[in-house]
Amino acid sequence: MQDWGILKKLSFLLIVGSVLVACATPSPQVIKETVVVTKEIEKKLVVTQPVEVIVEVPVEKIVEVTPTPLVPVIVSITDAALEDDAVGIERQRWLLEQFHAFRPEVVVDPNPYRYDPQTFITRTNSLADNPHPLEDTYAVWLTDARALIESGYAADITLYVEDTPFPEAYHPAILALAQDAYGNIYGLPHTANGMGLMYNRRLFEEAGLDPDKPPQTWGEVREYARQIGDRLDGVDGFNIRNEGTLGGWMSVALMVTFGGETVQSVDGQWLAVYNNNAMVAAMRLMHDLRWQDGTTTSDIKTWGNYALVLDFGAGKTAMTIASADTLGWMIRNLDDLAVDEIGFGRMPNGGANATLGEGSVWLYNPTSSPEVLEAALAFNTWREFDLGAFENAVQLRAKNGELVGLPYINVFTGEYGQQRAAIIEKYANVPVANYANFIDAGVAVRGEPPVAAQELYDELGQVLQQVLAAPNPDIKALLDASAESFQARVLDVINAESVER
Repeated sequence: MQDWGILKKLSFLLIVGSVLVACATPSPQVIKETVVVTKEIEKKLVVTQPVEVIVEVPVEKIVEVTPTPLVPVIVSITDAALEDDAVGIERQRWLLEQFHAFRPEVVVDPNPYRYDPQTFITRTNSLADNPHPLEDTYAVWLTDARALIESGYAADITLYVEDTPFPEAYHPAILALAQDAYGNIYGLPHTANGMGLMYNRRLFEEAGLDPDKPPQTWGEVREYARQIGDRLDGVDGFNIRNEGTLGGWMSVALMVTFGGETVQSVDGQWLAVYNNNAMVAAMRLMHDLRWQDGTTTSDIKTWGNYALVLDFGAGKTAMTIASADTLGWMIRNLDDLAVDEIGFGRMPNGGANATLGEGSVWLYNPTSSPEVLEAALAFNTWREFDLGAFENAVQLRAKNGELVGLPYINVFTGEYGQQRAAIIEKYANVPVANYANFIDAGVAVRGEPPVAAQELYDELGQVLQQVLAAPNPDIKALLDASAESFQARVLDVINAESVER
């Protein structure tokens, strides 16, 4: 990077000099005689004077230029490194030093605040008297960005990025989460992660399946599970965690792949809408795997985290759905885990090309001045798209013993996405190639229920228990009854409390 440091005093010499040289050379006196016979000899003297030579003496002239002082542009940002985060502090120091060399007039002011949907609105409104109630650029959950955009909390940055390569570098499904309904851009996605299909590569090979080609749809999952069940004794083709609130969480994860929502805000009131066709399809899938295909464990009603660790780790379950966090925990805590045998594929598609997950996106304060917005955007695009800055982050994580290369959703596509993936692979300490199908899926990320999530998971877990307990359940009727009850017991209470405030 070029150092555009503070301008130093400039001086230069202007030398003006010219020498005019005479066209003729000075000549001596010349005596010219004229003789007249009848008179005395007359002598005339004609003297030619030397030509005057004019010489200009060179003059040295010094012109002093006064440098224009840099006017600092202060940019406030969220997510500063916390005091007890040594790695984060080292990373932050490096970023600020490197960016200062690139843009010395920009002063980045980090704030440790981290987005929380329960405090964000209150915090923002409490600062209403401040001309900058939000930081100039602030990170929020990727799945909450659209709601904040629609509520007017983010600046439209389309004009700042439309002539840059940045928008084209993103997977369209990811960038869409930071756009409004008209395609205007309000943020730059930073990370994305979500649920995927965790599977045993060795069991796939033994069943005659290609471990590099995991199933892409739920229909293929059923086919793979049946083939595994037919060819391998004592192995369940597919199991899902269904213990307590886990069953509700998994139900929402399945529903997301079919489309649909759990709750909606209508005129400021929360309504239960999970009794939709997508949730019916999700629960029907689990019921059919259990009752029609016989490819799950007979104890599916109580198969939970502990069973997943034991059964999947021991090769008794061929497929399940999980997140990178689950795999990371298993790698860190199970010494005998055959890490090379674990594959990770995209969340099977039910038609919505989506997964339940999380991520972050940088939004921008709509009240910030244009020069501050430009500087904030410059800082974020530099640390996001400069490959040296990205490699520094990955290298730092590897140096400090963190797992590098766990399943992640590559929010970028094309050449730049490949360049980032190559850097991760360079420092990976897990078999990242086994997760390629998940990394390159380009699926949309959908968020957890925006209110009463744990209560909702508990409610849906009970419904799934009823669905799995009967050979011919009326799934829609069970969901209708549940939604009506949940609305009265939970959401109406939340709505009433909101009105009182």
